[in-house]
Amino acid sequence: MDQPSFQQCHWSKEKKAKLQAFVEKLHAAWPIDRDYMPPPTRGKLVALDPALIVTPPKGLEVGYVPIVTHQEAQ
Repeated sequence: MDQPSFQQCHWSKEKKAKLQAFVEKLHAAWPIDRDYMPPPTRGKLVALDPALIVTPPKGLEVGYVPIVTHQEAQ
């Protein structure tokens, strides 16, 4: 776990491993097609571009967060 936002924390390997294990549990138990909070009682939700929902590489389905950095024609 070498996320840039956590590098400033100077955490031990053990603490990083504990956070990684927690994130992996979340990924395994929380599918993306479920509501986790009640809908708002006022205002509107934002919309996400479906192209930003990407599939992680095989073997990295849990504990890995793919981030779209570019696109190209296929």
